[in-house]
Amino acid sequence: MGRVYVAVDLETTGLDANKDAILELGAARFRDGKVIETFSQVVNPGRRIPYNIQKLTGISQEEADQAPDLASVANAFLRFIGDHPLVGHNVGFDAAFLESHNLYRFNPLVDTWELAVILMPGLPSYKLGRIAADLGIDLENAHRAFDDAEATMRIFEVLQDKARALPPKTLQEINKIAARSEWPLATFFEDAEREAARQWGERGRPEKRKRVGPLFEQREALEPLEHPEPLDVEALAAMLETGGEFDRIFANFEHRPPQVAMLRTVAEALNQSRHVMIEAGTGTGKSIAYLIPALAWAKQTGQRVVVSSNTINLQDQLYHKDLPDLRDILPFDFKAAVMKGRSNYLCPRRLGKLMQRGDLTPVEISVLARILVWLPNTETGDVSEITLVNSRERAVWQRVCSDSATCSPGRCVEGAAQPCFFYLARRQAEAAHVVIINHALLLADIVTENNVLPGYQHLIIDEAHHLEDATTNALSQTVDHAGFVARLRELAPTSGQAKSVGLLADAATAVRNANCPREKADDVIDLTRSLADDIPLLDVRMYEFFDAIDRFLMQHFGHRYDSSHYDLRLRLTNNERVQPAWVNVEITWDNASLILKRLLGNLSLLTGKLSDLGNYPIKNMEDLIADLEAVLRTLQEANTVSEAAVFKPDANMIYWVRRSRRTGLLFLNSAPLHVGSLIERYIFLTKDTVILTSATLRTANSFDYMRDRLGAVDVEELALESPFDFRSAALVYLPTDMPEPNQDAYQGKVEQAILQLALAAEGRLMVLFTSYAQLTKTADVLRPHLEEAGFTLFVQGEGGSRQQLLAAFRQTQRAVLLGTRSFWEGVDVQGEALSALIITRLPFAVPTDPIVSARSETFDSPFFQYSVPEAILHLRQGFGRLIRSSKDRGVCVLLDRRLTSKSYGRMFLESLPDATIQRGPLADMPRVTRAWLDGETEVAVESAPTGGINDYMPEPQPPAWWDNDGPPF
Repeated sequence: MGRVYVAVDLETTGLDANKDAILELGAARFRDGKVIETFSQVVNPGRRIPYNIQKLTGISQEEADQAPDLASVANAFLRFIGDHPLVGHNVGFDAAFLESHNLYRFNPLVDTWELAVILMPGLPSYKLGRIAADLGIDLENAHRAFDDAEATMRIFEVLQDKARALPPKTLQEINKIAARSEWPLATFFEDAEREAARQWGERGRPEKRKRVGPLFEQREALEPLEHPEPLDVEALAAMLETGGEFDRIFANFEHRPPQVAMLRTVAEALNQSRHVMIEAGTGTGKSIAYLIPALAWAKQTGQRVVVSSNTINLQDQLYHKDLPDLRDILPFDFKAAVMKGRSNYLCPRRLGKLMQRGDLTPVEISVLARILVWLPNTETGDVSEITLVNSRERAVWQRVCSDSATCSPGRCVEGAAQPCFFYLARRQAEAAHVVIINHALLLADIVTENNVLPGYQHLIIDEAHHLEDATTNALSQTVDHAGFVARLRELAPTSGQAKSVGLLADAATAVRNANCPREKADDVIDLTRSLADDIPLLDVRMYEFFDAIDRFLMQHFGHRYDSSHYDLRLRLTNNERVQPAWVNVEITWDNASLILKRLLGNLSLLTGKLSDLGNYPIKNMEDLIADLEAVLRTLQEANTVSEAAVFKPDANMIYWVRRSRRTGLLFLNSAPLHVGSLIERYIFLTKDTVILTSATLRTANSFDYMRDRLGAVDVEELALESPFDFRSAALVYLPTDMPEPNQDAYQGKVEQAILQLALAAEGRLMVLFTSYAQLTKTADVLRPHLEEAGFTLFVQGEGGSRQQLLAAFRQTQRAVLLGTRSFWEGVDVQGEALSALIITRLPFAVPTDPIVSARSETFDSPFFQYSVPEAILHLRQGFGRLIRSSKDRGVCVLLDRRLTSKSYGRMFLESLPDATIQRGPLADMPRVTRAWLDGETEVAVESAPTGGINDYMPEPQPPAWWDNDGPPF
């Protein structure tokens, strides 16, 4: 007979267990799928219930006021749960409320959320309702305590069955790593293994399943042809003409002249080995326009083409939608592959090493359990297929993913029981005609001197407006105390643990047990002891170093040190280094660097001595040396960055400190000042063909700004307007009575505008912010008003990922979505689901941002030559969310008064598509919006201004905030 469990769920007046009250208790005591007894009770919270909680739960204030208080039902509830394990969905939340109200006696906890993440990998959402729906479990009254508890019980039963159906080896591995740990789910999996053993004994062991999937297929590498023929440009273009292959196969095909023009340009560039920048407006269909000639070129010449995007969304679109469509149309077969950065792929060898440790934490065990359940079935080894929810869980993945420092074909393919998934993906890419990657991988390949991707000479960079930032990120370096100490602990404990743990102990043990000369072994053992002695001291010195930096930040920022809503960033310039408080930073770094340099020298000497023992049969010596060298490289990088930031700055580098608002942790960073020359040297000058494309490469109708930023000196250009009729499809409304963003009345007007536009458009509204603080403030004010009016409010950062929010937004009739920078691009909501868009402010970067600040200093007029062009590109991306198809019709309201009150505002307006523009008071906006969405076109039309950016440069002055702390957002 199985254990007795109690499924529990609470409804509360808020999320803070220390401040909010319990509103309802629900529980079900059960065993082996049978309910023994139930408990359900509404509780008087002794306070007003927030409107949104009443609506969510269906519990009215009147019903709660008439219910007994918590003290009256506490004993009955405690008797009901007894000392049985409590099962809950995100049970830690319930336990925290129970404990704060003296209703929890440390019963064992079983979290069905964590179990579902382990046993049901790949779900888009792990909310209770979503899992219940996926499993066919009835949940009619969601957010009522007993109904949720009952659904949790049913989910738990299904998860029990799933655990018992796992391969015996998987359960054994999970229980092995969980043995003698404090992981709450250890008992659950022990029970599952016992029951599984009984079941397998009755029906026999399962047959071993052969691995399948593209990565496991044997393919021959693509080889260039000796005498390739050039592309027939006209034949390729004819496919997209009226009456061509696309017209015959796709019922909804639309002939788009810009798409044909782009295809011709790309094909000719491949034929003639030319570089081209192509701005293709929304709706051009640029991915098809470059994929057709890319595939034809690779097939015809045997020379692969690499396509790089900035976002995973576009990668997925290319690989899972566009390429399959082309496979059905093109008159030839082709092979395609997708590659992501190394850290996306699991390395089974590294996984095995981590599992051997005997000091795993509950977080580490939970992540490893997810991997062990997922591993037998994955075809890709891609981390996106499992769920990692926070930095601690992602840190565990970093210890088992493919890593350039420790992974190699010899260690992870030829000598591995199961190959590293990165090398399987690379093998697939070697055989592919087109390889889909992202910018991060493109730059990582360049940084590692082309050791990541198979060789290529033809490159298409989509979302090219992100290339400068991607290059900056790829060449940036970061040092933080926690990461530094984690590397030290890989060598040996920093304190409080036996010195028999870590790489140094492994090295000493290896030579001690090896058949090698005694004096050589003693040299190695002496070095490991010396290194181990330095590690605790270095840990202390590095703590003192970062503490000195923290004190410097405290003095610099004053009251903002604790009150800021954002991470604090301070650029380290010579002005900062001459401040009196900086002396302590220099002293503490001096103290730390003395020990660090000694440790680096001894560690380098150790790897050399171990390499000298290569002729002796020492177990795992190659792995040991590689792991030591990886730690050595990381510590060398930390030394280089810290030394330069404190004492010896490079004039071509930017240095800054970031303090995390959430965790208080410090990060010392460096990044290159200029990347354009690097892009020119490593991309334009080394590749035969480079195509840069995006919907936003121009500012004020010129490529000059982007050409300068990307080092695109000898690159041709092509600008293709959108095939959409923006004059008929999009109305841009500019309120003439909006306050300036830095005025007190501005925020109230923003809230008023959002509510009025939501009512006028009947929802279907997306609002884009430049500040998360403003977003949350706005959401808090508008939520009750919108909900009372029958709207569903979706807020970035609440209730799921971006994709989950967008999916829910599309499916909800009267919906309002609030988002920040990640929603400004890559969001495709077609049709009436998105009919109105608000952009709250011009998306200027903060001038005090270290990278913006440093690069601004390289311009004669930084505001107009740097800040304005960057903001224009971001505004164009944001505006591009509104019209996504030829049938779309919508309204965009721009709430930044500076568009009409400042002369530089015209630079932004002239960069937008040729939409209908209406200026008027905010009070008229709902009427104009309703008329436009109803199909009216006579709304006092005003055409967009014309002119170039240089027409406005002599007169305007930068805003007052430019030389201060940044814009008011």
